[in-house]
Amino acid sequence: MTSQSNQIASLFAACWRDEALKARFMANPRAVLAEHGVDVPDGIDVKVVENAGDRVHITMPAPPRGHLELSDDELSNAAGGTCSATCVVYRTL
Repeated sequence: MTSQSNQIASLFAACWRDEALKARFMANPRAVLAEHGVDVPDGIDVKVVENAGDRVHITMPAPPRGHLELSDDELSNAAGGTCSATCVVYRTL
């Protein structure tokens, strides 16, 4: 585990013991993270949500850079450069 991961894990444990800290963390995560040695770069928005017995939050990661870029082969295929066996089935229907 990285040092930052350890700091965040310690913060979570502290929040479980201290409701006031947890409330401050949920209201102003950037300030509480800074108090616990975790630097958040400018321009990054931080939101804290809490899982519960009947609610789970799933964070979908941001797509990787260039995920919408296609290679020349992919572009050729997308533009109708190939026809598979399904083309023949649809033509005969």
